[in-house]
Amino acid sequence: MWAEEWKEAVFTDESRICLQHHDGRIRVWRHRGERMLNSSVMHRHTGPAPGIMVWDGIGYHSRTPLVLIAGTLNSHRYISEVLEPVVPPYIQGLAAAIFQQDNAHVACIVQRFFVNHLVELLPWPAHYPDLSPIENMWSMVAQRLTIDPDYTPTCHTRSTLATCGSFLVC
Repeated sequence: MWAEEWKEAVFTDESRICLQHHDGRIRVWRHRGERMLNSSVMHRHTGPAPGIMVWDGIGYHSRTPLVLIAGTLNSHRYISEVLEPVVPPYIQGLAAAIFQQDNAHVACIVQRFFVNHLVELLPWPAHYPDLSPIENMWSMVAQRLTIDPDYTPTCHTRSTLATCGSFLVC
């Protein structure tokens, strides 16, 4: 019976996706005399790597709309920009749902939102390893977004992100 109950779970999370490959281990191979050829020079970004913050949710048969988050996300913005526009319409379209979110969203006003909207929450232990299946999705989205080496942070719009995330539709 528990396997059927897991089909009601909706796993949600936000993630900052780095838009440039930057792990400090990039190697450039060249021949003698090619040191300053443009094709042999690896340009380095020295500041924080450009990235975007996104929020999404996945269920057994569906997923929520992908939400682009600008700036710092606090509890008020989480409610007004993520929860209010996305969760009630999404949950209403499901026969049954148990909403899961990480423990970053424990503010009283966030908990009150779920109580007021009759959304059942899946308890998530405080110091528990993050085993949520949505974590695997973030690596797939990041991989899709970093395929273009000529990417600039201003080129992604909400529609581009939605298109990028559309391959993840369950």
